[in-house]
Amino acid sequence: MSKWKIYLMGFVTLLMAPLGWLLCGMPEISSFLQLDRIPTIWTGIGIEYGVAFGIFMLIVTNTEKARRSFSVQHQLIRSMRLNIFDILFLSLCAGFGEEILFRVAVQQWLHPVLASVAFVAIHGYINPKDMDTTKYGLLVCLFILVLSYAISGEQGLWFCIAAHASYDFVLFYFWGRN
Repeated sequence: MSKWKIYLMGFVTLLMAPLGWLLCGMPEISSFLQLDRIPTIWTGIGIEYGVAFGIFMLIVTNTEKARRSFSVQHQLIRSMRLNIFDILFLSLCAGFGEEILFRVAVQQWLHPVLASVAFVAIHGYINPKDMDTTKYGLLVCLFILVLSYAISGEQGLWFCIAAHASYDFVLFYFWGRN
């Protein structure tokens, strides 16, 4: 995959943020983005949570059965030939864009459990024809469910963004190299 397509994917994912803002009725941007909550301990804990869950997923998917289930994702990520900057860029774009769309906007209409399942299903980790993938998808649902409840708690939006971005970073990094 060419670099321009990789960056286009990242920018398209970032467009989910303004879409979420529009779906929320265009509130004041500083309150919508919880800008006063960026430099909190919860942002750091979000990074730690994302890294820990990413490592956990690498461990539980380190079986032959799991490698077969995720072979399409692994091949796609490897085909991108991502360097550290690419991985960081894509991870931050996904963390920011997807969390704003799903946690802030979609969850206004869907219960957190339904929003979590929808999020994981859209990413292809729930497949009735492949129960192995679905089994791992349910684990990812647990990760996303924590984010779904954290958004309205003390942790807030930046915990969710940090957790999502660091989780993606771990998977992109290791799946892109192994």
